[in-house]
Amino acid sequence: MLNLSRDQKMLLASVSRFMAREVAPLAAGMDEEQRMDPELVGKCAELGLFSLIVPAEYGGAGLDLTTYCLVIEEMAKVDASTAVMVQCSGTGLRPINLSGSPSLKERLFTETVQKGLLWAFALTEPEAGSDAASIRTRARRQGDRYLLNGRKCFITNGDIADYYLIFALTGPEPESREMSAFVVPAGAPGLAVGRKENKMGMRASATTDLIMEDLEVPAEDRVGPEGRAFPVLMRTLDGTRPTIAAQAVGLAEAALAYALAYAKERKQFGRALVEFQGLQFMLSEMATKVESARALLYQTTAMYDRGHPSVSPYSAMSKLLATDTAMNVTTDAVQLMGGYGYMKDHPVERMMRDAKLTQIYEGTNQVQRLVISKWLQRNGYPLA
Repeated sequence: MLNLSRDQKMLLASVSRFMAREVAPLAAGMDEEQRMDPELVGKCAELGLFSLIVPAEYGGAGLDLTTYCLVIEEMAKVDASTAVMVQCSGTGLRPINLSGSPSLKERLFTETVQKGLLWAFALTEPEAGSDAASIRTRARRQGDRYLLNGRKCFITNGDIADYYLIFALTGPEPESREMSAFVVPAGAPGLAVGRKENKMGMRASATTDLIMEDLEVPAEDRVGPEGRAFPVLMRTLDGTRPTIAAQAVGLAEAALAYALAYAKERKQFGRALVEFQGLQFMLSEMATKVESARALLYQTTAMYDRGHPSVSPYSAMSKLLATDTAMNVTTDAVQLMGGYGYMKDHPVERMMRDAKLTQIYEGTNQVQRLVISKWLQRNGYPLA
């Protein structure tokens, strides 16, 4: 479907080898232990996976969104937790790419590439999930620095990140949406990592609280103009929701491939499962859903890479379709395999648990429907 360049093919082959050699043997154990292997984090850094969207002028790979999503898709086929670790590091960097000052980009991008630094994106709060504009964390300016106070929750890479991109209010009222984004290094005085969540899926991916108590941040580490981070956040989500879709597509592809191989080998009533028409129909529907989701995903990334003005609803639609597809396909894979699909001896039960989260983070799928509906009300149809 995609006319990949030689460089893209080489990159994806390298990522595929890495995932098969370094991640696949660890995936089930990391899920069981709810722990990302520290050596694996280091190997991801060595491969440059944390600086994929850093522009080439700073030493990064400078990937466009299409190529970046291809990488995330390839990783998610093997282990979604490792894929989301890489994806969320890119999410933390994207606002800097969009609105950071030249000096901030020079310093942080160069350091990220040279040291293989991992990032976290800190927006969500106990009372501000889908309603991002309702955050309560505040940043009060004092001379040439800010004091941050508040609490974040559900922060991916929370206890292993080297840097955090933290959103806080700098306006008088939450409803004003006057928020700013700040870069904070791990271990900064006043910043503490809270509890680690015990999750259903993506269990190897660290998800924690962050607590800020009079956290001092130099004014030079603010990303963009004061009070203008909300529009940057919206533009960031246009570019990050497709990366969640890519995770979902990778999960769905892997579940379908595994279930199909199983159906060819497993025999019941003297025949292979794949010979039964009911299961043939199930597999056909699974494949159709996966290919539809993948097509919309890469239509969206092509629009984003071209700077298309109507990318927002497509970003939401790609996330909506791909993640619902992943949930449906992984569940069908478990069903097709019967009791064996439900056992941890096979990876499809982990894929099903991992797929559920893709419907929730980066905006729940109910929020995606609202985004699409509002765009339709304002602009009509066709969308672009």
